[in-house]
Amino acid sequence: MAKFRVLPPDIPMIDPATGKWTSDGYDVMKGLERIFDQLKTTDLVDVSTTAPTNTQVLIWNNTTKLWTPGAN
Repeated sequence: MAKFRVLPPDIPMIDPATGKWTSDGYDVMKGLERIFDQLKTTDLVDVSTTAPTNTQVLIWNNTTKLWTPGAN
């Protein structure tokens, strides 16, 4: 799995003067992007295959030990 660095809280990811990504912030986001690109649905072994409908969220089902769609 890809690694990425975490910025200290005093280093902004977005430049407040321009509203654009800082080079450090951009590096962090690209690292996260690489991680999500490598993630496959088969890696999610505790998620139900039932498709959620509009407005449903994933809720933990302690009986089945799966995240399943449901009302919040």
